[in-house]
Amino acid sequence: MTSKITWNFKLLDKHDILNQIFLLIITVIIIINNDKISGWFYYVVINVLLSVFTICIVLKYEKLEFSDKYYSRFLKILRYWYPLIMIFFYFKEIYVIMIKVSDFLYDDLLISIDYMIFNSNPTQELFGISNPFLTEFLQIIYNLFYLMPVIYGLELYLWHRYREFKFATFLILLGFYLSFFGYLILPAIGPRFTLHNFADLNLEMPGVFLTEMLRDIINFGESIYPKNIPNPETIAQRDAFPSGHTIILLLITYLSAKFKSNSFYFYLPFSVIMVFATVYLRYHYVIDIIAGFVIALISVFIAKRVYKNEPDNNDIIRST
Repeated sequence: MTSKITWNFKLLDKHDILNQIFLLIITVIIIINNDKISGWFYYVVINVLLSVFTICIVLKYEKLEFSDKYYSRFLKILRYWYPLIMIFFYFKEIYVIMIKVSDFLYDDLLISIDYMIFNSNPTQELFGISNPFLTEFLQIIYNLFYLMPVIYGLELYLWHRYREFKFATFLILLGFYLSFFGYLILPAIGPRFTLHNFADLNLEMPGVFLTEMLRDIINFGESIYPKNIPNPETIAQRDAFPSGHTIILLLITYLSAKFKSNSFYFYLPFSVIMVFATVYLRYHYVIDIIAGFVIALISVFIAKRVYKNEPDNNDIIRST
């Protein structure tokens, strides 16, 4: 097995190219706003290194002979699963851009749209049906979302459905990246900060055993730490609009139906419950959910156009 990298960019798959395009866009945004982002040069260097590293991983694996691919297990894992690392990295880099470039939030606009639709604020209305057992259940569902892309990816990966895995990766990455653009265009922190008192959340909507711990995990992931920090709304992730939870769960549900997976009967009710949880738990306005539905549809449309000349993705290729 040779270690030489052949710079044949035709070996890049569509989701690899999508990843490089998004990385380029973020880098350009950072360069344009270099006067507002301290240490901007380091972010650019990191982005360039990540771009080169991911390209090298893909090209090194894809040029291997069939037998060599079988024995290159670690390289194979890197090739197929590196997008997971990239999504987390982008999520945090988008946060840096939003915090550094502007402190303007669009929550008032989102609240007014919800009020125009319902003539009330849905999160406040749902408080009337809250109880600890329902809160506990919905908080668990909400947190489990972060495992769903991995669980679905493993379903395809472990069954050697690599063509379908790549299509699913493209679609899920596209959903994430479009949601990230939404955060940049309409940054908002959500109703738990604006319509309710964030510090009183555990008192107003207690769970049973796990709720407070699960909330702390979410808060940590959204840059709200240490716990009980004053004015958390000033440092919270601006990721309310659109609802990324809605987008990704809808896309996974679509994929499980498209590829005729029995897991569809799990993802469909799970996604319905999760969408309700995002509003009940005060993470999102309803307009965030509606926007999530629209972006999920747009993502599917784009993916179908991009893959229109590919063989039917329902044809399973069991190759390494």
